[in-house]
Amino acid sequence: MKKVGSFFWGVILGTMAGLIVGMILAPKKEEKIKNMLGKKTEELSDSIQEIGKKIGKKVYQIKSNLESKWKKNKIEKMDKVEDELGT
Repeated sequence: MKKVGSFFWGVILGTMAGLIVGMILAPKKEEKIKNMLGKKTEELSDSIQEIGKKIGKKVYQIKSNLESKWKKNKIEKMDKVEDELGT
């Protein structure tokens, strides 16, 4: 019986020691996790900004191409109309 009682006291004391150590080390782990999450969030933000810039450049390029094609087509149609009118 004494061995069983000693075992349970050992379990109780071990559990308490584990809780104390866990409470002492927990804030350090939280800070490490926060730092890691902060870095990943910053990397994600940078990636999104870079993608946004690439999309913006591509949209501007497409817009410029459409405008130049529109003007070219408009001039060709005007020339055609002028030829038909004889002016």
